[in-house]
Amino acid sequence: MNKVMLPRPRAAILLNILALIAFSSISFEVRASSLEIIQGKIAQFLKRPGIRSADWGIEIVDPTDNQVVLSLNPDKTFKPASVVKVITTATALEKLGSDFKFRTGAYADGEIKPDGTLAGNLILVGRGDPNLMDPVGDLLPKPTLEELAEKVRALGIRRITGDVVGDNSYFDFNTHSNGWTTQDLKSVYGAPISALSINDNVLWLSARPTQPNQRISVSIEPQTSYFHVRNLGVTGSRKARRTLYARSIPGTRTVVVSGVLPISHRGYWQSVILEKPAEAVATLFKDELVRNGIGVDGTVRVLQYGDMPQEAKRRWTLLAEHQSPPLVKALEIINKRSNNLHAEMLLRTLGAEFAGAGTDEAGLKVVRDFLVEAGIESSHVRLNDGSGLSRDNIVTPRFQTSLLLFLSTRPYFDLFLSTLSVSGTDGTLKHRLASEPLRGTIHAKTGTLNGVASLSGYMTTRSGRNLVFSIFANNFRASVGRIRKTIDEICALFVNLY
Repeated sequence: MNKVMLPRPRAAILLNILALIAFSSISFEVRASSLEIIQGKIAQFLKRPGIRSADWGIEIVDPTDNQVVLSLNPDKTFKPASVVKVITTATALEKLGSDFKFRTGAYADGEIKPDGTLAGNLILVGRGDPNLMDPVGDLLPKPTLEELAEKVRALGIRRITGDVVGDNSYFDFNTHSNGWTTQDLKSVYGAPISALSINDNVLWLSARPTQPNQRISVSIEPQTSYFHVRNLGVTGSRKARRTLYARSIPGTRTVVVSGVLPISHRGYWQSVILEKPAEAVATLFKDELVRNGIGVDGTVRVLQYGDMPQEAKRRWTLLAEHQSPPLVKALEIINKRSNNLHAEMLLRTLGAEFAGAGTDEAGLKVVRDFLVEAGIESSHVRLNDGSGLSRDNIVTPRFQTSLLLFLSTRPYFDLFLSTLSVSGTDGTLKHRLASEPLRGTIHAKTGTLNGVASLSGYMTTRSGRNLVFSIFANNFRASVGRIRKTIDEICALFVNLY
């Protein structure tokens, strides 16, 4: 029987196709087998004592073929905590653009005389820049207020007959968002929201021992005449118990430091919330002007939302302006460090730029419009703030994963990805999933509140596949450490086996 021989090129093509089909089939079978193992192990994880009582919501998607590889309560609503920052920062990238810059300006309300006298007020106009200072030292060449004061001096101004006015009207006068607790308002992570903000709206106080039974040494940062520090702290013996504590007296500019700091202690550090951030910023600006040889005859005061019509402000003359680094730098701080204040300021900036008002309500309208335009189903989503601190926020795992999938298709995706914490490397994931081969495989946003833990982002498996995931745990009785460990174990399984 004669054999039918295919021409060599066609035979080679057919063999390659058959080999590819066979390899794909084997690959699929291996992944399917691995997935079955992964799902079985996760089921065991979630049955552990203390873990099984939590409400869990999970969705993990392989975008290569849009396959949902793990799903648990994907349409149930969960409190997301700081995962909300993904929604806020994504909206900002879409609407403002990665190159958007915050502008903070110094304006004259009065005539500048030939002798260098400004016959009137000097106004510092805040427009939501969360980084007027750079505590870490990798964002600004010099502090913004120092830069502006030097620019004013360079114009020849040597005296201001009026006041230094902080214009805080870019945002409304509500300093907190709905759904924040009383404890939040007393904590650094719930610092007041203000269009003029500085140093995360906290005062850093440091104390060091001197000699036994003598007053301790106290310093503050930022250094300012705004606060009066009443130092009642005493240096104790080596065996003394530390009782030192600092507190601000509500309604005043006084910070009281009292108690004992043992001489054996290297030092003590504490943050004190700025009750009136805009007033503090305006005072800091006045201090900088004086340091630059510019006399100020008047006092410091603040313009709030609605205090002055826009027509009156049009008389002001711009003297100097600071432009922030590109927006993506601010988003890194929000997502990697999970900075609540910066996220709330960004939400109100969205409202001011696109909805006519620097309010939570206006900012949230911009967010909702973005979700509609993106085609992301959000009927079960409720958002009350931009940071996730509100206990009234609710999302679903499917919604969160859909948002992440949408972002992966946008031209700014690489920039967005760079703002997320990286496992074992930086941000809030620096000490999580840090062992090899997990280090560097996950870019995600963490979330934590009382009874809430979440992680949402992107992971790359050892086989080179990219997955999109959202994991939520609510209402748990176990420690947050155990819940986080379970979340990390779920991620590790996919990285290692899928």
